[in-house]
Amino acid sequence: MNTLLARTNRRILIVDDTASIHEDFAKILSPSSIEDDSLASAENALFGTPVSVSSQGFIIESAFQGREALDKVETALANDSPYAMAFIDMRMPPGWDGLETIERLWQVDPKLQVALCTAYSDYSWEDIDERLELGDRLLILKKPFDAIEIRQMASALTAKWQMTEDAALKMSLLEQAVEERTRELSDANIIVQNSPTILYRLRGEPSFPLMYISHNITKYGHIAAALVASSNWAQELIHPDDQEKVDTAMARVLDRHAAGASIEFRMRTGDGDWRWVENRYIPVRDDEGRLLEVEGIIIDITERKLAEEKIALLARTDGLTGLANRATLIERLHQAFAAARRGATPFAMFYLDLDHFKRINDTLGHPVGDLLLQEVARRIKTCVRENDVVARLGGDEFAILQLDVGDPTQSAALAAKVRDALVLPYSLAGNDVRVSVSIGISSYTQVSLSADSLLTQADMALYRSKEKGRNQYHFHSEEINQEVVERMTIANDLKTAIERDELELRYWPEVDLSSGKILGMEAQVSWNHPIRGLLEAPAFLPAAEKTGIIIALGHWVLERACRQMHQWRDEGMAPPVVAIKLSLAQLKSGPELIYDVLRTTARWDLCPWDLRFDVTEATLAQTKWTHNDILPRLRELGVKIAIDDFGTEYSSFDYLKTYQVNHLKLAQAFIDTAAHDAASATTLRAIINFARDVGIGIIAEGVETQEQRTSLMATGSPMNAQGYYFSQAVSSQQAAELLKAGSIVHANHNPGARPGDSQRATEDKE
Repeated sequence: MNTLLARTNRRILIVDDTASIHEDFAKILSPSSIEDDSLASAENALFGTPVSVSSQGFIIESAFQGREALDKVETALANDSPYAMAFIDMRMPPGWDGLETIERLWQVDPKLQVALCTAYSDYSWEDIDERLELGDRLLILKKPFDAIEIRQMASALTAKWQMTEDAALKMSLLEQAVEERTRELSDANIIVQNSPTILYRLRGEPSFPLMYISHNITKYGHIAAALVASSNWAQELIHPDDQEKVDTAMARVLDRHAAGASIEFRMRTGDGDWRWVENRYIPVRDDEGRLLEVEGIIIDITERKLAEEKIALLARTDGLTGLANRATLIERLHQAFAAARRGATPFAMFYLDLDHFKRINDTLGHPVGDLLLQEVARRIKTCVRENDVVARLGGDEFAILQLDVGDPTQSAALAAKVRDALVLPYSLAGNDVRVSVSIGISSYTQVSLSADSLLTQADMALYRSKEKGRNQYHFHSEEINQEVVERMTIANDLKTAIERDELELRYWPEVDLSSGKILGMEAQVSWNHPIRGLLEAPAFLPAAEKTGIIIALGHWVLERACRQMHQWRDEGMAPPVVAIKLSLAQLKSGPELIYDVLRTTARWDLCPWDLRFDVTEATLAQTKWTHNDILPRLRELGVKIAIDDFGTEYSSFDYLKTYQVNHLKLAQAFIDTAAHDAASATTLRAIINFARDVGIGIIAEGVETQEQRTSLMATGSPMNAQGYYFSQAVSSQQAAELLKAGSIVHANHNPGARPGDSQRATEDKE
């Protein structure tokens, strides 16, 4: 197959009843004519920089009647040397005419590219349309012939045959690789079918269908083939109460930088019982980081869980508060550490110490002190989640094992919540008591040495909090501390910024690639910070995502973009659509996003189809896996949907057939790579052809040079574009000027600006 991909096909069949016509074609297409400067210039203009095949001659064969041509095509196919194209005369008495000849040839070789040679007095275009499918396999060549026209047509159609063949062969190679991997796993099934370990494999595209599961799933009362055929296989196996944490684990796997993930959940058996299992995910990616498959391993841990429950029933709690004691905490800490090493979600260790507790004991007595400890325990428990572990270590020292921590800001939020809860007044045995708490936090990372080292780090962080003045929290790492403080500060400032109208929207024009006509405006948010100056989106969006402020920010962007669209419409210059980036957190907000869109568009006299939401492939994948139906519901309202940075996450794009998206936005990096990498260029053409076939529009992002524009236009497919070549993101006033003009012929930007200066609005960082 690899040698086939490198094979060049320049074989041309001339079908004409006149011998002199064959001689003319031979002269025009002979190897010596390649050096003709005018022909070379024309071919360069049509195809760009010549590829190697353009320096080769054509192989020309002749047939004088349609039936003879059919024999030659059949023989060529039998010898594995098909013709790339044929020049076919319309009139060839007494045999078949050109139309019947083409019909017969396409029956045996549908890939054959055809140039139909016809005089003006022959069939009309409508007559030809009735007989043949006027697709991209057929071009019409009107007599009298022009040598350059024949040469260009031969080059174009043979090159098109070659590109179509290469794309098909590469797709076949990919399918063979998948089949081989499936066969390998099927062979491995013989080894593992008697093992308690279950192996399975998911296809690496939304909605991650089950490709294979080992035969020993039958031990749990399931039929492997039935699960593979089911579209709801995950819901059939996973306990409903565990579905959310499985979704969270799967979301980690979809992160292109993740090495894997591990999760424990209850698996349903065929008779309706439940078994505890540990599930380990391993993503399989290609060299460009696109997800091919997800491999999974399921291990039955029911017996271990039963043993843990028995241990939990033992008296291993603190007698005064009912919390876990030190031994229980350390045991759970070691379990969490081992699980994280296998790919489970990271966690954090908290040490808490009440400030000046000794004074309360000394002044009010130990009974009141005990009441205070009990009330402190109760308040801490109200702050944590059910699966977190709260322990009393002795005296006035407490600990929290916070599980499933995706980001240090989650720990900071919990610490602030506990601090604020404990500082509230206490009424104990007729005494009004106030107390504060100092907190130290250590976060698990891949470089954490041991579970015990995390205890030491949390203890050191606790003393740092006391040294800094008490009633506060600190992380064991000053770097993490600064990062969290910075993020929380930005988040808090961002709340105020929304209220004080410190944000502004800039607009990035989206134009027709060939004409420059403006077809839309993409809203991008920036922040006029009173101290830091102008902040572009990447400086604050990560903090907004991690802290949840993205919901309020997204509402603000939607409101301002709709208001601006309304103003442009009143002034008679509105673009067809205004585009807004949509984050995963906004989609997770559920129906509230739907209501927000309806309320906001109605308030500004707009329709839902005046909006387009741009989402990344990763966001689309996670919403599909979690059965989030917000995007389909938005589409039902008429809102347009585009997939941002398309082609960077997944190796297959067949899954798009199940989505009613309007556009694919090709990432700038993808376009740049395609300019100098043949494989990427082939993939880019395949994506463009696929989108055209299924009626999805293409938007090329980051078009910065005339060379990129020309290369994209050479694909022959109409598409939209954004990029520095046309315009950077501009203010609403500048956008209005562009809209008045209606199109952007060439870049007219600030000489001091750089291509990277324009930033995207609400990029999805999850």
